[in-house]
Amino acid sequence: MTALALALVFSVAGTPAPARYDSDAVTALQEMEESATRVRDYTMRLVKRERFGTELSAEETIDIKWQRPQRIYLHEIAGPRTGQEVLYVPGWNKNRVKVHKGINLNLNPYGEVAMAHSHHPVPEVSLVRLVDIVMDNVRRARAKNAVRLSFVGPETPFGRKALRLEATFPPTGKTPTIEKEETLWDISKATGQSMYVILHANRARKWRQADHPEKGDSVIVPDYYAGRIVLWIDEELKLPLQIDFYDHEGSLYEHYEHHDLKLNVGLTAADFDPKNPAYGF
Repeated sequence: MTALALALVFSVAGTPAPARYDSDAVTALQEMEESATRVRDYTMRLVKRERFGTELSAEETIDIKWQRPQRIYLHEIAGPRTGQEVLYVPGWNKNRVKVHKGINLNLNPYGEVAMAHSHHPVPEVSLVRLVDIVMDNVRRARAKNAVRLSFVGPETPFGRKALRLEATFPPTGKTPTIEKEETLWDISKATGQSMYVILHANRARKWRQADHPEKGDSVIVPDYYAGRIVLWIDEELKLPLQIDFYDHEGSLYEHYEHHDLKLNVGLTAADFDPKNPAYGF
């Protein structure tokens, strides 16, 4: 039986098609977004993996302190860079990130060295920013009726009660051309798409850094951050416990787990000071 004939059979039988926007999923996302607006600071333990080219990175475990607007301290406690500390405060240290692992380095947060092992520049790393990415993509795709939101059901990752949602997006995009002295960071800024998402979409070109494309090269810029997002939202905190991003070929692109998340704990300037005696700077 052909796919068309099979579809007609189900139609005649009166089987309802699944809702494109499951109401429980929509409600859970709205509550997540509202909860994120109330976060002033937090501490948590992040477990992450990210894809670079065809390889998924080794798992990293990082203790994080974060405070609005974007003060952040990161300490890798397990993974390839165990012991590394990173500190960033807007307007401080000439807007560079201070990195410590044996020696202190001051790095351009968007430079090749700072971005060698992370999809997200330190000035943009936060749980709140992650919520913004999800909601921006869902909102833009809903405006085009181009996303499907599904409520999978309750689950219990890490012993926490959570609601599992899934969102799928079409593989649409643009193809701008690189101009003289442009890099993928310029394309990212012009289109609003993540530089690493653009780099990943063009991996067949063997580009590994933002400045690898040359003048005249056509660049694939996906409309959406991912082909599929799987999200576990904490039932109590209304924030992501875990989030997995898949590319349009179905490969895991990013995996983030948020353990021991504590909100609005009252972090102070000392938590973002390299002279803090608990730090190694």
